[in-house]
Amino acid sequence: MPYVSITTAKKIDAPAKEKLNQEICGIMTTLPGKNKDNTLLTIIDGAVMYKSGVPNGGAFVEVRLFGESPADAKAEFAKKLKAILTDVLKLAGEDCLYLNYIENETWG
Repeated sequence: MPYVSITTAKKIDAPAKEKLNQEICGIMTTLPGKNKDNTLLTIIDGAVMYKSGVPNGGAFVEVRLFGESPADAKAEFAKKLKAILTDVLKLAGEDCLYLNYIENETWG
């Protein structure tokens, strides 16, 4: 089960959250053996975020996976995810976007 957690300073309305859900679940097949049917997505919006001590309107995304995925698949997923988040969250140049993969050998 892939788990994707998005924390952002942006406030996101319900239609935009649903769009994130549909589009992120739609790109899960970029990662071998993963699909939308067992993806769990959490969206935490309106968070207070700072970068270098200054308020920032960006986002932090954590993707937890059972097992390892190839580096090229993770790079492609990151590229697609960045495009989705930039579009839906209207990220500007000064907004930071960070992605962290956590690959676990055990899942329970």
